[in-house]
Amino acid sequence: MYMVMIFLSVIVVVILYAVFMYMSMKVDAVENSVSPYECGFDPVMGSRVGFSYRFFLISILFLIFDVEISLLLPLPYGEFDLWMGVMTLYFLWLLMVGLIYEYYNGALSWL
Repeated sequence: MYMVMIFLSVIVVVILYAVFMYMSMKVDAVENSVSPYECGFDPVMGSRVGFSYRFFLISILFLIFDVEISLLLPLPYGEFDLWMGVMTLYFLWLLMVGLIYEYYNGALSWL
């Protein structure tokens, strides 16, 4: 039974590797066919666009509050005693202080 499972696992790995190698083969193409083209776009210039600092702040805020939600969701299902309540309130207070600090520094001026 174990030999059959090992054999099937090896077969699956070999097939996946063969499919990966087949799909990742590069095709020789003309330079114009692989270059980006848009109307009025100069392909000789670099294609990098400046990144706005505000988008970076928004993404950091999203990550912070996303982690907050993931930390707060299991609280109702756990053992909720006085110490856990104090720590939860401290955690929420710390996040709120950070949000107010960012608001008064102008990081959230788009709101």
